[in-house]
Amino acid sequence: MKKVILLLAVLVYGVNMNAQSAKSSIEANSKAMQEAMENGDAEKFGSFFAEDAIFKPSGHEVIKGRQGIVSAHKPMADSDMKLEIKTDEVLDFGDYAHEMGSYKVHSPDGQVVEHGTYSTLWKKSSAGWKIYRDVVSSAVNPG
Repeated sequence: MKKVILLLAVLVYGVNMNAQSAKSSIEANSKAMQEAMENGDAEKFGSFFAEDAIFKPSGHEVIKGRQGIVSAHKPMADSDMKLEIKTDEVLDFGDYAHEMGSYKVHSPDGQVVEHGTYSTLWKKSSAGWKIYRDVVSSAVNPG
């Protein structure tokens, strides 16, 4: 009986450590993405997306591929906008992880010009966790 309890404890602890590792990695990636945007580096920002990523921004058509995603974010990076990402939840499924959270976009003078939520599917690769699918839902009504 003690062996069964010990085995269960090891399994539960191991799964928890794996989830924490994915969450820590994803939060670190989010921070680096925020810094890339703040530094006007759309290429660095885009490097966190898989080559075959799909991005669905609120109110726009689907964007396929890393280069398309970089191009879509370049105007924001060039405008000295600041991106604030808050991870609410990460569920680890081994080679994939699902993240839900919220975001804010700040103008150069600090005003919040966009905010909403996102749902992101991350894919583990030899280069680390990469965004594989990303859906953004703006809370700002289109003008």
